[in-house]
Amino acid sequence: MDTNQIKTKFEQADQFLDAAQSELNRPAEDVVPYMVCRSTRKSISHYLKGFLLKHGTEFNEEDTVEILLNKCQTINSEFNDFDLSPLKFKRDDEYSAEFNEMQNCIDLATYTKQLVNRINHSI
Repeated sequence: MDTNQIKTKFEQADQFLDAAQSELNRPAEDVVPYMVCRSTRKSISHYLKGFLLKHGTEFNEEDTVEILLNKCQTINSEFNDFDLSPLKFKRDDEYSAEFNEMQNCIDLATYTKQLVNRINHSI
């Protein structure tokens, strides 16, 4: 297990989450929805990848969030209740311009961070 690689994944996840939150906090007319949605999706992906690295599970960098989540579910059942439905888009080039949907995505990324941290600290 490469602890530097794990640390980097979690740091990148935090940076993507911060970027999404900062973007959404701009004046409404200045918000770029694509940036919010892409950053939250990348944040969730990096949190899950960091979790998988910590548990010695292989993945491809191109794996979708859904694939990564399935791998996490095989490691810990707490991921079974993880609901990706706030991510109404499947690819990085898809996004929602609705404020509530963007906020829901940020909330999901924040939940992902909390879940991964809780599981990692309970082991």
